Amino acid sequence: MSETTPPAEQDRAALRMRMAEHLDAALACLDDIPDPVEREFAARLLADDLLPNAVKRVKVVRTGAAVELRGRGLKLREIAELYSLTTGRVDQIAKGK
Repeated sequence: MSETTPPAEQDRAALRMRMAEHLDAALACLDDIPDPVEREFAARLLADDLLPNAVKRVKVVRTGAAVELRGRGLKLREIAELYSLTTGRVDQIAKGK
């Protein structure tokens, strides 16, 4: 018998691949800049501006998802089980930490 990957896991793998492709495309832009000064500027823009802003947006999304589940009546423990995280970490996420 061969093991099969559950559909949710397949969906997550496909989503991860799609997001990785977008990140790779941003990084490939750096490779396309022939001038080393401009390439460094673009790399700094990515590292110091764009990625930190993306992290902030991701934090907002994670907080919103946890708050939405709490609004549906789920307890932190139940959300932690769904997320495969500790209850303490889910509490932090829900608080935007």
